[in-house]
Amino acid sequence: MIIVLSIIIIFAFVAYRTFIQKILKEKSLQYQLELDHQKEVALQFTLVQENERKRIAEALHDDVGNKLNILSLWINNETTWNNNKSKKIISQQIPELIEATRTISHSLYPVNLEKFGFMDTLEELITNVNDSLTIQLILKYDYQERIISFELQIYRIIQEFLSNVIKHAKASIMTIYIRDTKDSLALILSDNGIGFDIDELQKGMGLQNIDSRIKSINGSAKWKSEKSYGTRLIMKI
Repeated sequence: MIIVLSIIIIFAFVAYRTFIQKILKEKSLQYQLELDHQKEVALQFTLVQENERKRIAEALHDDVGNKLNILSLWINNETTWNNNKSKKIISQQIPELIEATRTISHSLYPVNLEKFGFMDTLEELITNVNDSLTIQLILKYDYQERIISFELQIYRIIQEFLSNVIKHAKASIMTIYIRDTKDSLALILSDNGIGFDIDELQKGMGLQNIDSRIKSINGSAKWKSEKSYGTRLIMKI
């Protein structure tokens, strides 16, 4: 009887120890997965920043830099000040230079986001788009103001999607649907353009930037796209 009882106790102890080791192993694995996820999010966010810096540097060099070089040539030319045509060219270049600087400044940080709020800044972005693309803004329920860092990511996601539509989609209509409730924020961005192949869609740097931003605010998203049937991004936070 004592031997049987001893065997039962030993068996129970071994089973308990095995159970504890399994739990610890699962927790360790879960912790490692979470750590890896955080590293991946941080890496992707860094890539987003570097990509934006590259884009801004190119804009400064190609747009502002070239305009300043041309302006410098005109100003340093002795005949400029005695020529009405030259004066007219300079007067045209200066407003263009100011506008280019303003555009780049806005791409660095949309100052109006703090001054006027998310919806007004978004409407300003839509207003400045060329007439060749119609943008429909649909707001379901009133938008609830959030912290600037969160709104900035949402704004950048919309901005990046819009940029891809203008550059690649050949679309005539883009729709921004926002549904804001006390439980979640849903965002649907879509266009009626040529669409993407899913594999190509996952490789694009602009789309990777969007996915990284969504991860940074703990959101979930799904891409839907077919050739000739446009693209849709469904996001929920």
